Amino acid sequence: MSLVIAIKDKDRIVLGADKQASTGGNKDHTNTKIWQIEDLPGAVMGSVGSARASQIIQYSPIIDKNLIRQDIETDYVICVIAPAIAACLKANGIVLEATSNDCPFMPNAFIFAYKDKAWMIWNDLSVAEIDEYLAVGSASDVARGALFATPDKNPFERIVTSIDAAAATTLFVDNRIDLLVTIPHEDDSEKAAKALGLNIITKKKTKNK
Repeated sequence: MSLVIAIKDKDRIVLGADKQASTGGNKDHTNTKIWQIEDLPGAVMGSVGSARASQIIQYSPIIDKNLIRQDIETDYVICVIAPAIAACLKANGIVLEATSNDCPFMPNAFIFAYKDKAWMIWNDLSVAEIDEYLAVGSASDVARGALFATPDKNPFERIVTSIDAAAATTLFVDNRIDLLVTIPHEDDSEKAAKALGLNIITKKKTKNK
């Protein structure tokens, strides 16, 4: 399983995910669960569930790049992006189960973030816009509790704290973390490094003599 978190941060969305993948009794820590959409600035996706399904969507051109020139609203996610994800999975051999109301049921749930908005695309293709923050996947209840308890921290710190909390309570989440933003800010690298407990060297400006 996986854990993906999205937080609204004023003019953008900040996302984080753990890196663990497991099959049978084995696991590794190199799995990518959030990614920037190529040639679509300001767009990031995340996925929990099947690693194969996640990889298919990550490397398939499911989104019209003309969206660069327009805003995206919830109706577009419902009517275009969610069906495109389902169709892409089916075309690549991922079997979609039928629910009681004949809707396809995907093995994954996805987060789609664009600029300052983000949406949850659930396994049954229903869509919900994210209001403040969202955690989905293994131990997501623990992660949401940590998010609720850390409103004064910056979003990178909140995500790392939440994933660390989840990793401490379940075998299916690790504390190796990827962080992405829809719109970068100048101090992101320093904030992210601090949240991850990394030491970074910054060049100090010197005055010309």
